Order: sequence, then structure tokens, then C-alpha cells
Amino acid sequence: MTTVDTKPDGIPIITVGGGFGGGINSQGQGTGNVTGTDGKTLRAATLYGRKWSVLIYKRAYKKDKDGKTVRDKEHDISIDCSLLRCVFHTEHKINTYVTLCSLIVYNLNAVTEGSILEDGFQISIQGGYQQGQYGEIFTGDIIQTFRNRENGVDYRLEIVAIKGIWDLDCNYVRATVAAGSTPRTQIQTVATQADKPIQVGTVSKNLTQTPLPRGKVFFGTPAKYLRAISVENDAHFWIYDDKVQVQKVTDEIPEDQCLVLTPTTGLVGTPVYSNDGIHISMLLDARVKLRTLIKIDNSIIQRQQIQLDQAQAMTDPRRAAGMNQVPQTMQFDKSGEYQVFSVSHSGDTWGDTWKTDVVGVSRQGRLGYLTQQKNSSTITR
Repeated sequence: MTTVDTKPDGIPIITVGGGFGGGINSQGQGTGNVTGTDGKTLRAATLYGRKWSVLIYKRAYKKDKDGKTVRDKEHDISIDCSLLRCVFHTEHKINTYVTLCSLIVYNLNAVTEGSILEDGFQISIQGGYQQGQYGEIFTGDIIQTFRNRENGVDYRLEIVAIKGIWDLDCNYVRATVAAGSTPRTQIQTVATQADKPIQVGTVSKNLTQTPLPRGKVFFGTPAKYLRAISVENDAHFWIYDDKVQVQKVTDEIPEDQCLVLTPTTGLVGTPVYSNDGIHISMLLDARVKLRTLIKIDNSIIQRQQIQLDQAQAMTDPRRAAGMNQVPQTMQFDKSGEYQVFSVSHSGDTWGDTWKTDVVGVSRQGRLGYLTQQKNSSTITR
């Protein structure tokens, strides 16, 4: 099944489907039962009120005045795969500036699949619920596509995409700043003077105000200079909403970015303590991003057994018993508020998976200090 629609801006959208009829509309919303070609009901399509959209963009071409085939960026085509089974997983951590995504689309027809393998360059995933939160999960550039056979019946197109690398690592800046420039001014210059200009989003107010003693030349990738500025200021940078963000983990978090999670508001399972933070699962929520503040009930967090070291038992019984480890309750925020250091979104449009997983670290309040990683002198970026 293949249909063609047109957005108001004139970009054609090709909606594709496999060997199933009905059940889900072009917005990825359940509308009834999905039936096979033999008329038998295969599954209910309501999927708990889920809503999603999966688009794959491919290049368009045209003939120039000399008859040569050239790229036609104004007429790139988006292929809507929302009718098919799509499985996605995205991951973003605060110690890196890129977001990774894997997308699997099942049983595309051969022609469409071939065109994506040859000309696909970007994917866009949105997800959530019809009567709740809904938004962008991931939009990024394709770096690999390949085809696999899952069994005797199902074929799948697998796509690996990344967000942030083309703006920061595959971009170039040639610019200078005068003596007396602050880190904020340098960030603005690096972003806006790049070959492909980058919009500047939120920049921490707590960056050092020490001016440069002399002028400076920028000649390299934006990532190189943003990394240097971030390391000097114990900050992190990444791309969000097509804008570069430079923030410190100790910056104040606005009240409207605090999500209260309970079993009735989306909490899935039980939060679990680990050495790198509190692991929390919830229903898929596109609002959750790095540095979002999540509030939970500390009493439901699962504790862990201390790590015993048998090799130390003969020489240092105290270390062997884990007595040098920080008590787990010291890692819990007194208000149950945890800042997101790692976020991943996972979904299966025809399956059960539809969740967001985060690792949260205590701040001791929105204006407080971190109890973990506060004393880390080196952070890999």
C-alpha cells in the first residue's frame, strides 16, 4: 500500500504500508483492528492510546541546464512509515554531545526500501499519547542503512542515525575574537561564524567571566572549541532543538522542568539505585531531556548489596566489607528530586515497549549541589 500526500509547504509525503490492511491511520493512531489478507484479525490497534509518526527523508534530484543530474534540496521526499511496524531506541548522555538512534522498519516494499538504502539521509520520530504528552523523540542524520532478514517471512530495514555530529564535528569555523572576550562571547562566535551557522540556545549564567588577555583565532571544528570552553568551566554542551546548549550541572533548574512521577502519572516499575545514579523508567515522554528534574518517592527506591572485594579480605577487612563506600542513602535527594544525566527512549509501534529510561543524580534541591560527580576533576566529553 502506497499513498502520496502533500504538506502545506509542498513537500510530498509518501505513506507506505506492508501486507496488512487498516488499523492505524497516517498519524500512527490506532483506529480499529489490524487484519491480514485472509480477513482474520491479527491484533487490536488501539495500543493503549499511543500516537506516533515515523518519517524517513530521501534526496530528490533534478536536471540542470546542462542536462546533468544534480541534487534538488527544495523537493526532498519524506516517506511516512507509521503504518508499518517500527522499533526505535535513542540514547543521550550528559558526557557526550551527540544523540544516537537505531530504527528498524519491518516489511517495506522492495522499491521503497531500495530508494531509502540509496538516497535516505535523515529520520524523524515523534511519539507519545493521543490524550497526553506527545512530541519529537529524535530527528537526526542517517549514517548507516542495511537490510536484514529476521525469519522466513519478515524483512527489516535497519537504520543508524546520529544527531549533533554534522553541526559540531563535520562543520568548520574560521573566526577571531578580540582581547577581553568572555566564554559567552566565544561560544556565540564559534556557533554563528561556522560554515553552517548554529543557533545558540541556553548558555549557563555561571560560566567564568574571566576575559581573554589577548585576541584568539578559531580555526577548526565547533566541537573542538566548545569542548575546550566546557572543560575550563566544568560544563557540558550538546545540540537540542537544533540549538547548541552549554550548561553546568549545578545550574538552577526552572520549576516548570520538574516532573512528578508516581505509578498514576507514568512511573513504570521501581526505581533502582546504582553507583552512577537512580535508574527510573516511565511511560514514553518526549518532554524528558538532559537536566530535566524528576521527583519520585525515595521510599520506593530499591537498594543494592554493597560490593565485596574478596582480594582485599586478607589485607584490609574494612575495604573488603565495603566500609569505604558512601552509604547509599547519602546519594538520595532529600526532596526526591533527581537531575537527568542520561535519557533513552524506546518504542515498538506494534509491540509492548513504549517507555523512557533515565539515570538521575541528586542535586539536594533545584538550587543545591550535586552529591555525586561533584568532586570529579576529569570528565570525558
